[in-house]
Amino acid sequence: MLSIQSGHTVLLSEGLFNTTYYLSVESGLLRVAISNPEHEALQTNLITLGFLQAGDHLSLDLFRNSRLHLQAINSTRLVEATSGLAPAGSNSLNDWTLNLLLVRHIGEAEQRIQALIQLLVERLGRRSGKWYELPFRLTHAELAELSGHTRVTVTKQFSRWRKQGLVEQAAGPNRLLRVSPQLLAA
Repeated sequence: MLSIQSGHTVLLSEGLFNTTYYLSVESGLLRVAISNPEHEALQTNLITLGFLQAGDHLSLDLFRNSRLHLQAINSTRLVEATSGLAPAGSNSLNDWTLNLLLVRHIGEAEQRIQALIQLLVERLGRRSGKWYELPFRLTHAELAELSGHTRVTVTKQFSRWRKQGLVEQAAGPNRLLRVSPQLLAA
């Protein structure tokens, strides 16, 4: 079992798990990123592969050519599994990665950022009154990394959406992003 406290990142290295084929997320929400093993682990740009939540699995065959960084969005527990196949009904990191690649190849900035928000809400969002909320805070820089745009482009787009009443940032330390169903339907 591997427990990661909220806000902390664990760097997985090859050989950490001898007979494990994958880790299953027992509880929590996790950002999974990779970095080039030839660069210093703490001074490299991370590439987000996706997010995993309870019931999802993380294949450990990714270790061959990269380092895995597991960032707990909230306290997360992972358990080892030795079966070669993930449980039926669980989501794969491969699904996330494919969807993020598809988002990054949409031409227009507004459409790309909108598609990213739709993906995040579809996979991780919760309905809260008339809004959908993401259960964690994402900075404009993180949204830029996920969408393949600059932070400035993301900030400008969010400013437009905020003026149109399509997004709002909740008050308080968590500052959860609220998204209007109209933005998701467009």
